[in-house]
Amino acid sequence: MEFPSADAQILRSMQALEQHAEIRSYEPGDVIFSVGEQGDCMFGVLQGAVRLAWADGGVTEALGPGRVFGEGALVQASHTRHGTATAVESARLLVLNRETFLFALQTLPLFAVELLASLEGRMEDLRRQMGR
Repeated sequence: MEFPSADAQILRSMQALEQHAEIRSYEPGDVIFSVGEQGDCMFGVLQGAVRLAWADGGVTEALGPGRVFGEGALVQASHTRHGTATAVESARLLVLNRETFLFALQTLPLFAVELLASLEGRMEDLRRQMGR
């Protein structure tokens, strides 16, 4: 039996949350947020692709459906963005502020585990990119 990937699992949960959260659409080249801006929400990629370029200029991430980013804004008051997120193709993003994130956790308890698995996947991708 083959199990769905972490990205596929969290994507299904994000799709279930669409009716309860804000959805934003971006076209290629649109900046979602920039380094140094204050952040109050995280984003989940429903469709399309986003490039996240870290402030140090040396690392970029390509994030597709099922990936989340900007999560620091949910756990830190007065969070400052550490990178710039740009749509690289037409993208639909789920926007989760603290209130909708807490709703997601109450409605879909496994969402927290899926989120951790997605973040671990991003960390593994970054480790490979950095040769570690």
